[in-house]
Amino acid sequence: MQSTPIASACNVYVKCYAASVDSSPVSKKAIWLWSLYDFANSIAFVGVMFYFGPWFVKTMGGSDTWMSVAIALSTLLLLFVLPFLGHLSDRRGKRMPFLSGMTLLCILSLLGLGLLMARVTTLTTTAAFGVIFFYFCFQFFYQGSFAFYDAYLRDLSASGTSMEKISGMGMSIGQLGNLVGLALLMPFGLGKISFTGLHGVPGAFIVAGILFFLFFLPTWRFLKQRAIPLSPQGDIVLGQSFRATLRDFSEIRKHKGVLPFLIAYYLFADALLTLSLFATLYLDVVAHLSPLQMNAAIMGSIFLGVCGGWMSPLFVHWCGGRKKALQTFIIAWGILVFFFAITRSWPVLAVIVMLNGFAFSVLFSLSRAFYAVLIPKEKQATFFSVYVLFERTSSILGPLLWSATALIFSAFGDDRYRFSVGVLAVLILLSLVPLRYVPEESA
Repeated sequence: MQSTPIASACNVYVKCYAASVDSSPVSKKAIWLWSLYDFANSIAFVGVMFYFGPWFVKTMGGSDTWMSVAIALSTLLLLFVLPFLGHLSDRRGKRMPFLSGMTLLCILSLLGLGLLMARVTTLTTTAAFGVIFFYFCFQFFYQGSFAFYDAYLRDLSASGTSMEKISGMGMSIGQLGNLVGLALLMPFGLGKISFTGLHGVPGAFIVAGILFFLFFLPTWRFLKQRAIPLSPQGDIVLGQSFRATLRDFSEIRKHKGVLPFLIAYYLFADALLTLSLFATLYLDVVAHLSPLQMNAAIMGSIFLGVCGGWMSPLFVHWCGGRKKALQTFIIAWGILVFFFAITRSWPVLAVIVMLNGFAFSVLFSLSRAFYAVLIPKEKQATFFSVYVLFERTSSILGPLLWSATALIFSAFGDDRYRFSVGVLAVLILLSLVPLRYVPEESA
């Protein structure tokens, strides 16, 4: 069957458009605008991470089960929604409408959370539902935004800057946002300063939401995307796009190296995120560090995280490739976490916590840069939505594994957590097995 003149003209237009798009330059300013987003959302996230749990559980007498359920439900919803939205983003050839939509809803959720918390004096069931609803929305929109944020990586590399350098730069500036967020929000969180009459944690959340919005504005306004050429396939409808999403999801294994990489990423991300979550508990119960010592270790961890992100391209150069850099760091960090489990010297424990921030930045910077090379260029948002889901699922399984191990070895008292850390070291080293089946790409 011969094509019609209109169809032929459309095909010619698409090919010409693709050629012009691929050759269009990307300003290095775009990389800074992209990285600024990581700075902006880190200010909000570090505030929620540090202050919401203590307020809900310790101050108001709520159960941490509410928080766990909210995170689990947000992950389940992302499982159904995010791949679909990623597919729409790729089909429409646009990232910013999805990134800005997720971000603005995340900011509104944080503002709503702060305003509602300010009105709660007693944590009734109704009040708990309301607070956890906004906490759930914040987690959902915050995590969902990364699928579209990370999807910019490959387009930004057209500037001539390597993807691992771009990724590391974003990670470093994000860690810097953690430092700035802690410094700016602490006076509000501790009740030293009020904002429009709001004291304590609610005031801190309102300030965090406003800062998130202000630092997001330059990215929203000035970050330009290299347009993605579209094929003349007609309008996108829900059923058609959802079927395509399921097809992409099932065909991941057909793209060489993607599935084993996701499994490897799941294992070491599981260990790193869990260790970051329980580090303060471990230092308090097992190492008996004072609050001042723990804060110094955490601040040192964030500072080294800034350094780790900037240095991640150097590891690719020194090791001779992204895959070799990942393997080297996984081995070194697995051994270090093992020593974290057995040492009884508090200075050594504090140093390892700080190095955890360094490893966190390097591994996560290199992993998303490597993943961007492995996946199809025209389906970056679709595949990064799966990447985000693997990371989110690990944040559920990891804490469960930690708690189960501590329960099994409860006869050892506080030292039971040493076994939990030991299991995390095993997970890190196990990630080397699927990583063997991932092809090395040129650095």
